Amino acid sequence: MVLPTAKGQAQQDACTAVATAFTITSFLVVALRTYVRSRIVRNFGKDDAFMIVAFVFTLGYLVCIWIGSDNGMGYSGKVLELYQMRTLVQATLAIQILYYVLVACVKISICFCYLRIAADKHFARLVKGTIYFIATFGVIGVIVCLTQCIPLHQMWNFTGVPLGTCVNTTAFFYTTSSINIITDIWIIALPIPTLLKIQRANREKLGLIFVFGLGVFSTISSIVRLHSIRIYTQSSDPFYDSVPINLWSMIEVNIGIWCASIPSLRILLIRRRAASLASRSAGTYKYHSSGRSGDINLGNSRREGPANLESFDMGTVDLTNPQPARKASQGDSEWSGNGSDDQIYSPGAYNPTANLPV
Repeated sequence: MVLPTAKGQAQQDACTAVATAFTITSFLVVALRTYVRSRIVRNFGKDDAFMIVAFVFTLGYLVCIWIGSDNGMGYSGKVLELYQMRTLVQATLAIQILYYVLVACVKISICFCYLRIAADKHFARLVKGTIYFIATFGVIGVIVCLTQCIPLHQMWNFTGVPLGTCVNTTAFFYTTSSINIITDIWIIALPIPTLLKIQRANREKLGLIFVFGLGVFSTISSIVRLHSIRIYTQSSDPFYDSVPINLWSMIEVNIGIWCASIPSLRILLIRRRAASLASRSAGTYKYHSSGRSGDINLGNSRREGPANLESFDMGTVDLTNPQPARKASQGDSEWSGNGSDDQIYSPGAYNPTANLPV
């Protein structure tokens, strides 16, 4: 039975609470992203598929943290039972594998998103090369985790009698964490030259700055995680000092998911803004009939005389008919999907975002 310690319980509760809250948020973000890409934009791609896989592995990571909490994660090894220490080490092995896979999936998803805006072959080649490198690095990380001890159960051998040999895990963790930080910085910097060439509104540029700010914070989390690894590998009580690694790992991967998914949710804000604008514009509008002009309140079912609906800032649309009133203006031009979230048009249906400034 685990003896309660105030500090151990406090850091265990903090890690579990943060990991659970961040994972729930990631679920909502990924669910909305999937809905937007598959139902609204109808352009579900490889970047979206990899993000779903990343979230599944993040959920597995959370389950491992819950298992660790049930077995005294964050408590001193002096108060843990032998079976609890064995379970914690086995959960740690699972976490190592999950971490390398989900980090690779998040970064590959971001790179596939970059391919959507690849304006030249040089940029596309850099992105594809990054994908190959990250995929290879992730596979190598998983293989090393599975072979770090031969036989593997030497990892949870607490008898004092060696049953096999293990690699220098300290050097392995330092190397992989450093490479992860370098690839984080590379992925953040990679699209900047291309994005600077895009002429967009100031509010959209601020949005990009916000998204890239999240990416920077994710990189900072990776650096803090590396510091936690140093403390863990030098600790005389690694069971007690293992919690900060899991805490910052969950912060890192979940913020990475948010950073990669927020741009896909932009269309929801556009639709809401368009609906609000349409609602305000539809309240009262001008009409001309028999040389007279007047106002019509759409909330009133009584209308005096024939009304010739004039165009307003949403375009020439007959608000009493969901079909476009005059195709000659802009209704007859069908938009073809090219991966842009704000180019959405269903032929023959009223599109509230048609003339909205983006």
